[in-house]
Amino acid sequence: MEPLTSGKYPESMRFLVGERLPKFSKQEAKLLRDSFDFIGINYYTSVYVADKPQVEPSIDQPASELSYITDANVNYSSQKTSIYLSIM
Repeated sequence: MEPLTSGKYPESMRFLVGERLPKFSKQEAKLLRDSFDFIGINYYTSVYVADKPQVEPSIDQPASELSYITDANVNYSSQKTSIYLSIM
C-alpha cells in the first residue's frame, strides 16, 4: 500500500530487494501517490468444520434465528477436534 499512499516503496522492501526494485521518477511518484479511488482488502482466515444435521425452523429454532451462518449445516471451530484419515 505504501507506494499508493506515499509514492515510494516501504523501507523494508527497499532494503530486502535492493537494486532489483524499480525506481519511480519524481513525476511517477507524484502520479502514483493518492491515485486510488477505492481499495478493497481480502482478509482470509481458516476454521475447522464438522457436519451438523440440517436445521429446520421449529419452536426451539425459529426461522428468525436461521441465517447464512446456519445455511451451511456445519459447526465451526478454531480447534481441531477429530482426526480425519484419507486414502490416497
